[in-house]
Amino acid sequence: TPVRVAVDAMGGDRAPEEIVAGALAAASADVVPVLYGPRDVLEPLAGGLEIVHADQVVAMDEKPTDAVREKRESSLFLASRAVHDGTADAVVGAGNTGAMLAAGLLEIRRLPDVHRPAIAVPIPALGGPSILIDAGANADARPEHLLQFAHMGGVFAEEIVGLRAPTVALLSIGEEPEKGNKLVREAHAELAADADLHFVGNVEGRDLLRKAADVVVCDGFTGNMALKLLEGTIRTTLEAFREQITASTRGKLGGL
Repeated sequence: TPVRVAVDAMGGDRAPEEIVAGALAAASADVVPVLYGPRDVLEPLAGGLEIVHADQVVAMDEKPTDAVREKRESSLFLASRAVHDGTADAVVGAGNTGAMLAAGLLEIRRLPDVHRPAIAVPIPALGGPSILIDAGANADARPEHLLQFAHMGGVFAEEIVGLRAPTVALLSIGEEPEKGNKLVREAHAELAADADLHFVGNVEGRDLLRKAADVVVCDGFTGNMALKLLEGTIRTTLEAFREQITASTRGKLGGL
């Protein structure tokens, strides 16, 4: 049975053109993307994909609370609602992260006993991908939340990335168990006591690109800071390389 994926075609800095292009590239006998957004905007781009009309659009800079109050019939919320209603198996959005999180909580809802959702981001580390969780959904968290993030990250690593018996580490300012703030120290104790986790202890931010563990757990504030720092460092390094390579004939030959 093909998987139906509800796509918020209006979410993202380069929407709808790039979002629709991605949906078209993903379409196959196994994946059926369904575009959500203004029909008159999407029809010239859709290439035959199914469209569900939505008048409202959640902007990238819009406050999630405003979107919840005023735009429950937007493409983002309608696409999320389709999963809850059973007309779609999954939802994809590249737009406002806070609004996407709110739509997931209100329309799809949480699994039983899951306290909070979390953002899992595969880091392209040396030795294979490493899952950073939470990468920004929860600026504040409690130790029991980080324990659940570890389990959710483990499931993601196994089912999505294909890692078997994933190792789990806690992001801190030192490898010793006593290092870190109160949240990290208490979370360390809970992670270490859980026999269902392959917990390998604390890791530092400098080890994220060295595959510190299959799953690296932290609160959303720390995870988002780490993720943005990695993105900025990699982008700046690549730009510097390009500038140096193109600065001389010898550099161009070497780059080639």
